[in-house]
Amino acid sequence: MKRIFVFTTLMLMLVASLALAAETPIMQGEYIEARSASVYVGACHFGAEFVEGGKEATLVWNIHRGSWNNVSLDGLTVVAVVCAKNNLAVDTETRKSVLYMDTKTTPEQRAAINKMLATKRADVLGKVVATQIAPITFAKKGTKYDVTVGKMLTLSANRYPCVHCTQPHQIWYKPLTTIQNAIVGKSEIYRYKDTYLPVNWQQGDAANNVFVGSFSM
Repeated sequence: MKRIFVFTTLMLMLVASLALAAETPIMQGEYIEARSASVYVGACHFGAEFVEGGKEATLVWNIHRGSWNNVSLDGLTVVAVVCAKNNLAVDTETRKSVLYMDTKTTPEQRAAINKMLATKRADVLGKVVATQIAPITFAKKGTKYDVTVGKMLTLSANRYPCVHCTQPHQIWYKPLTTIQNAIVGKSEIYRYKDTYLPVNWQQGDAANNVFVGSFSM
């Protein structure tokens, strides 16, 4: 009887440890998402943009720590530019994207990142039409973020000081992927030009089109 009790206890401990391992995220960091439509705005402005706007987005994963397939990805930044035929909030069928990885990544890290995103974020990215290697910079100072990808992308964003600084009923969108502690913000400089997607843009004025938060996966 005692042996059965000990065996049962060990099995329960093993199941619990496996469940905990499955729930523990293996990748954590900071996330920025810039959209081509205002995410925090009045109702009339939102309605005017919804049909013809919101078809493009830039997703930035700044990995603080984590690994995939035993390959360390600590300190790397990955950027994706996504577009669709209709507003990304409703169009998950025609999404296409380009992935940008830093020139300092190794071939093993690039393979790990591709596999990670294909496993965890395929629905967000849609069809990945190209993977490009380019110098990527990610800088944060207070509430301000600056991201560049070679000569293709420049994003300068400033989030609101706190999650409670905005009116909830005027936040019309949700981030395209699951993030924690989401705060809206505005892009002050936002431009993109490359040849792999049928979209380029250069934003003229500041817009409330940014989400900032933390991610784990």
